[in-house]
Amino acid sequence: MFCRNARVALRRTTLLSDRLVRGYPQIQTMMSSVSKHTKVTSVQTNEAYAPFAHYSQAIKAAGQVWLSGQIPADAQGNLIKGTISEQTQAIIKNTEAILKASGTGLDRVVKVVVYVRDVSVMPEFASVYDAAFPHRPARSMVEVSKLPAGVDIQVDFIAVV
Repeated sequence: MFCRNARVALRRTTLLSDRLVRGYPQIQTMMSSVSKHTKVTSVQTNEAYAPFAHYSQAIKAAGQVWLSGQIPADAQGNLIKGTISEQTQAIIKNTEAILKASGTGLDRVVKVVVYVRDVSVMPEFASVYDAAFPHRPARSMVEVSKLPAGVDIQVDFIAVV
């Protein structure tokens, strides 16, 4: 259901942007210089997301890499149920592998969105996150009631190539 709704929303957005581009020649020129998106896969973490294999782990477009939400799992697909620190370390390790396969790295991350079931874990999350991202990319944290596979944390990343 969610996937179908997302596809419908994407189709509507595409139609709207096509109409907008046709109406403004300067936007048309800008859009023609933007490269097509390409799917990026990771050598290390493909198995970790077996239940979600029909989703892209990342999309590379216009000099950026947009990662799908990363959950705490090891390379064999086992969910990490330890502390938030351990879960965050697993997410960062998976993210690093995906970014490397995309031709970039953690030091090129520009935006991070963190979804947690309990926002009180922020200090523990930050203790691991801050060490991995000393350049301090823009970050948002949102408390949610449910996450995929029943995990406690999911993190979205955007990086530049």
